[in-house]
Amino acid sequence: MSATQSFRSAGFKTWEWWALALILALSLGLALKGYYLREPHPVRVFLERAEIIDQAARRFAADHGGAFPPDGIITRRPAGLDDRYIHWDYRWLIDFEAGPNGKGSHYVCLEFTGPNGRHEYRRLCANPEYRRRYGEGQPIPGYENRIWVIAEEARIHHPPKDKGR
Repeated sequence: MSATQSFRSAGFKTWEWWALALILALSLGLALKGYYLREPHPVRVFLERAEIIDQAARRFAADHGGAFPPDGIITRRPAGLDDRYIHWDYRWLIDFEAGPNGKGSHYVCLEFTGPNGRHEYRRLCANPEYRRRYGEGQPIPGYENRIWVIAEEARIHHPPKDKGR
């Protein structure tokens, strides 16, 4: 039995089989594209890095009596969070933010400032409602930046000041 006879025995003409295969391939391609576009690539990378930074900050706090590193100033490495904890790269466009939470202590939060490939700081971590509702990297209405809350009630470790300066 030839290939042509087997196509015809199923009730389809040859061109119909090709059309069916093309439709199935397009459907599969669009489904996969939709799956991967659910979260843009830079955001997926931020979420992966946020978990790693979270763990590093918690290891730092465990080594410093429960106190977390201070604010990282834009996308710079926070003081004390050295390579023993994480190999920080400012090009990640992640701001390590530590600030007053309005309850007598501090929050520790990450803001992804670069979903578009350039630094655009929005100070989203300073908003307690955003920290509560979107603190695990969820989309924030009206913003492209994402946040990741490490701690809402935290003590901050302040490195000793240089006396020679």
